[in-house]
Amino acid sequence: MNVGQAIIKLRKQKNVSQEQLAYDAGISRHFMYRIENNLASPTVNTLEKLSTALSIKASIILIEAEKL
Repeated sequence: MNVGQAIIKLRKQKNVSQEQLAYDAGISRHFMYRIENNLASPTVNTLEKLSTALSIKASIILIEAEKL
C-alpha cells in the first residue's frame, strides 16, 4: 500500500501544494513531506484531517493507495 503516492496524486488532482495541504490539515510541512515520501505513516486521525482538507472521504486515500 502506497499511501504517500496516493496523497500526492489526490493533492495534485486538487491543484494543492504540499505546504497548503499540510496547513489545511493542521500538520507540519515536514511531516507532510515524510508521509508523501513513505518515511512516516499517518495515523487514522491524520488521514481524516488530510481527507477533510482535500474535501474527500478518507477511504478514497486508502482505495487509491491500494491501486498504486
